[in-house]
Amino acid sequence: MPFQSLFAATQDLTDAAKALSQLDPRPTAAALNAARERLLDAMRVHTLTKDRLLLATLRESEDCAHQAMARRTTEQDLEWRQRTLDHCAAWTLRKILADPHGHRAAAQRLLRLCERRAAHQEQLLLPMAEEALQQRPLAA
Repeated sequence: MPFQSLFAATQDLTDAAKALSQLDPRPTAAALNAARERLLDAMRVHTLTKDRLLLATLRESEDCAHQAMARRTTEQDLEWRQRTLDHCAAWTLRKILADPHGHRAAAQRLLRLCERRAAHQEQLLLPMAEEALQQRPLAA
């Protein structure tokens, strides 16, 4: 199945976001850094995999709706990554220790955003990419 690596990268990303949202309310600096690195690494792998398997297919399509979806998804993914980086910058260890419930709520919002992006990928991007692949002219 051509999208198996994408499914695995999506699951790794969701698992990493879930781990951050379930982080000990009073984490050590090492535990916090490990959870954040795991999430950012998973985002990087997921983004590269999604671009290679889905977005490149949509960009190469002759259908302008496919091309527009690839552009819009790329923009949304960049915004999502920035929101994640902003979360990490805003929630210092000191701030987490002072407001563990606030951090958990903020991390759960990141998890929900991750889940919404995964649903968008599954419900919209995958069918569009499959459609684009079917519309490709056969090589002679």
